[in-house]
Amino acid sequence: MAKQPNRQLSSADLDSLLSLRPGSVVDLQITTPTAPKRVKTQFVGIDLPTCLIFQVPSETKWGYLRDILIPENEVVVRYVLEGEQGKVIAFRAEVMKVITHPSPLLFVDFPASLQSLALRKHKRWTPGIQAQLSVSDAEQQISIQSMILDVSQQGCRCVCDATPDFPRLDNGKAVNLMIANEKELVCKGVVKNSSLTQSKCFYGIQFSSEAEIVKKLLDRFIVEI
Repeated sequence: MAKQPNRQLSSADLDSLLSLRPGSVVDLQITTPTAPKRVKTQFVGIDLPTCLIFQVPSETKWGYLRDILIPENEVVVRYVLEGEQGKVIAFRAEVMKVITHPSPLLFVDFPASLQSLALRKHKRWTPGIQAQLSVSDAEQQISIQSMILDVSQQGCRCVCDATPDFPRLDNGKAVNLMIANEKELVCKGVVKNSSLTQSKCFYGIQFSSEAEIVKKLLDRFIVEI
């Protein structure tokens, strides 16, 4: 029997879902028999209240996804709402259908509920990793508490408070990220892009650390909801 459209979302959750704009990059976690697989893809649109539509990640890079993006398999979708809302949204959904023509698209059912993390709270739970963001400035090192929102082998995206006690970082600025106050787990990197709201600074950082250190960081980035 076909699953009935889900209409259980609160008005606040529905607003958060509708704030996801077409073209936005999302994190897609796909359930497999061994371990979850995580890839980046783009949100295409929503057919309220039946389903959400995403691009199928590149087949040349993620060809194996064809075998696990099957009806009724579970996925977890995560995305960041920037601006004054400043929160990470996550929800579970089931695969409804995958089409290949005219474009490869993934259809998932409408979520029953959403989970959110207010970035300003810096809680010690997913989907972020607490980190100390530091830079050298005028022969001294200054730092600020931050949260890593997303991470890959090449780099990460993090957020911190916009405060006069910590300078706005320009592209090309060298930075260090110390994970959860563990002195042995420090990732070096360079700021590649940034965005600013009234209360938050978002930075895209390209790693320059050795692969082994980055792997330790990736091992810590295990997200469950």
